[in-house]
Amino acid sequence: MVSREVKILATIVTVIVAVVSLALAIQTYQASIDYWLEKPDTLVEGLNHITAYCKNGGGMDGDFYLVMTFHNSTFSDQTELPYEQVGNFTVKFKFVLHKGDSSQKVIYFQVWENITTEFSITLTLEKVDMFQFLKANAIFPTQLSYKWNENNKYFYCIKSR
Repeated sequence: MVSREVKILATIVTVIVAVVSLALAIQTYQASIDYWLEKPDTLVEGLNHITAYCKNGGGMDGDFYLVMTFHNSTFSDQTELPYEQVGNFTVKFKFVLHKGDSSQKVIYFQVWENITTEFSITLTLEKVDMFQFLKANAIFPTQLSYKWNENNKYFYCIKSR
């Protein structure tokens, strides 16, 4: 006859094996989204554009938003639809990438007039569904900062991360 302690231990081991197996299956079959920004060395006063990139290297489809936030600059509606503008400083772009797919989006923005300090652009990823199996991989760069060069009359990149 098997003791009660052995039965409990066998149940615990079975549960642990099931949890580890499930975690490995999720990791293997989840969407894995790489995302990053183009890095222009210089930008001009007024209207500019930058490209955001994303790629699904995972085992299942990824449904997500790339979210761009501007500091001392504003999003321009010259950007091709669809997008969801969240105030003047933040905009969301919805993507659905099948495994192995990649995409990009050209985003227009306006640097504020008379900015003699710096402005920055930040890209983040937001899941559409919090229960979705999606791994977000921020690839360098996802944040860019630019400073005005009075002599040459353009903004130059001072920081990228």
